[in-house]
Amino acid sequence: MDTSALLIAAEHGTSSNFNPLRKNGNFKKENIWDKYKMDTTMNPDSEETYKKILLKNGINTPVKNVCIKIPNFHGDQFASQCKLVTVEFADGTIPKLELFVKAAITIGEYAEQMRDVLMFEKEAQYFSKLLPEMEEFAKAQQGYDGFLEGLLPKCYYASDVLIVFENMTYQGFAMLNKAVLHDFQIAEAVIRTLAKFHASKSILSEAGEVLYGGWMQNGVDGAIKILSSKPTPGSEKVLEYLKKYETRGFLKICKLLPLDNQSCSMSLNHGDLWNGNVMFQLNAETKKPESCLMLDLQTIHLGSPAVDLLIYLFIAVDHEVRKKEWKNLVRIFYDQLGEVVIDKLGQKLKFSFEDLLSDFRTQIDIGFVFGMYSVFGFEALANIDGNAMNSEGSALDNLSSTIITSLDRTMEQKGSTFSENIVQMYNEVVDILSEKNNQ
Repeated sequence: MDTSALLIAAEHGTSSNFNPLRKNGNFKKENIWDKYKMDTTMNPDSEETYKKILLKNGINTPVKNVCIKIPNFHGDQFASQCKLVTVEFADGTIPKLELFVKAAITIGEYAEQMRDVLMFEKEAQYFSKLLPEMEEFAKAQQGYDGFLEGLLPKCYYASDVLIVFENMTYQGFAMLNKAVLHDFQIAEAVIRTLAKFHASKSILSEAGEVLYGGWMQNGVDGAIKILSSKPTPGSEKVLEYLKKYETRGFLKICKLLPLDNQSCSMSLNHGDLWNGNVMFQLNAETKKPESCLMLDLQTIHLGSPAVDLLIYLFIAVDHEVRKKEWKNLVRIFYDQLGEVVIDKLGQKLKFSFEDLLSDFRTQIDIGFVFGMYSVFGFEALANIDGNAMNSEGSALDNLSSTIITSLDRTMEQKGSTFSENIVQMYNEVVDILSEKNNQ
């Protein structure tokens, strides 16, 4: 799916009914949420909840049993509490229905911050309103071939505190090891899917600092700590570069992302496209990943498509692959985007490949800063129980201190490697920017 194409079409009047966003890029609040607010009787731990959801989807078959389990996701569940639900029907000839459930965190300061930035509301609106309108628009286009259907898991129910999906592991999809960075083949599959996705309140704006500022600052502060305690050739230049983000760096990053001063048309960005938010269809014989779908639309926001590309390439892709192939992968994205927009939707693509490269370079710091998670952050997060975010007190402050404590434990053994890899990533940034200056 190319939501950027659809949004571009809406921007330029191609589809007058498809415009779920305000001019300033914020989600419409209005009374739309009355439709999606969850019935307080629908407890995510209750069998009756899922029976009601089945009825809402026209599934009237009597249910024999509903089994609700809590998965063992170590280091996950920072934005929600997950459950695995199996629905067994009275008619034994009907296959069981396997569901994946996300329930909003409800306790503590972090839960309040999640509500303030509309985390669940945005994903609920996407599946309940935005996606159906996109499908209606796309189906009216002569070249549409159903590409929307394979990009996201089927959603059975979406509200401001509960979202229920089909469990795609039973459809041959699997989550790859999140600690292993993607090679070119995998990256190409993700990039092509992202191009189909690109066409809400913007998370990359000052309003998002209360929640996302801490995540970014962890990367900056951790990198500064590593480079200062384990200096390596070139680390002084990187320290100087990073120190401009040492205090409230998130706000400074946001200044790189103005909606009214970028080369590309605005797209609906995923906002958190990394290893943990992609599932892959594995080849039945080789068991190698082929096509993929994206998960977790809680951070969708308006911006240049370069933002999603930067986040994915710097967080999820192998360093050597990114260094050698970054422009090729951006070109694959652009070509796939053009194929969807022009051939399948019959629209015009409103920006050039050079425009996309311009935004990529102008906004590259967001990739570099969040890329610190691929250098050392994943290892630190692996030692954190995500359910800690559902506790009293300042969860983000606790998270930051836990990451720093984890770094302290591994600094003696891996600090020099971390430092060298940070410098290596910085040199990539310099090379990308220098290439533009030399043209």
